[in-house]
Amino acid sequence: MPKLSFLIAIFVSVTVSAYAAAANDDGKSIAFAAEKAAKSNAEALSAVRKISKDVQALKQGVIELNKDLRLMEEELLFPSSTQYTVFVTLDVGKYFSLEGIKLKIDGKLVSSHIYSEKQRQALARGGVQKLHITNLNEGKHTVTAFFAGLGPNGRPYKRASSLDFEKGKSSRYIELAVVDDEAKQEPTFLIKQW
Repeated sequence: MPKLSFLIAIFVSVTVSAYAAAANDDGKSIAFAAEKAAKSNAEALSAVRKISKDVQALKQGVIELNKDLRLMEEELLFPSSTQYTVFVTLDVGKYFSLEGIKLKIDGKLVSSHIYSEKQRQALARGGVQKLHITNLNEGKHTVTAFFAGLGPNGRPYKRASSLDFEKGKSSRYIELAVVDDEAKQEPTFLIKQW
């Protein structure tokens, strides 16, 4: 019997040692797998950051290209020798609130615009709006602007103003200006050629 107990004791110690070694190997395997996963995650995060930087650089390039294309298109469609641009300015306070403008050149309606509250505020703070850009041949032309809005005491107010002008060889500008006339206590609508 002592031999049998001795054999059982040896078998048990070998089995326990084998299990302990296997457990240590599994721990190493688990640690190695976790290390590998962390390394893979770091590489993926680095790749995503690089792609994000590339996308941002590409967006910036597209914005710059779009700006250049818009300028080239304007130069191509509206050469400086025939270009004619119409701007709107406001110097108004209590006598007029601009609601809309219609613009006719040589009897043809070429532009109309209805103003939002934000646009009115921007114009009242000194902003300038490019209302219309076109090509005009040399010679005589007529521009007519129709202004609509609210006058004193909130009454609807509509006025028209016209200008006959001669277009030369260079580009020209027209300003549609709405100005308060303190002496008359009403708005004045002017068309100026620059």
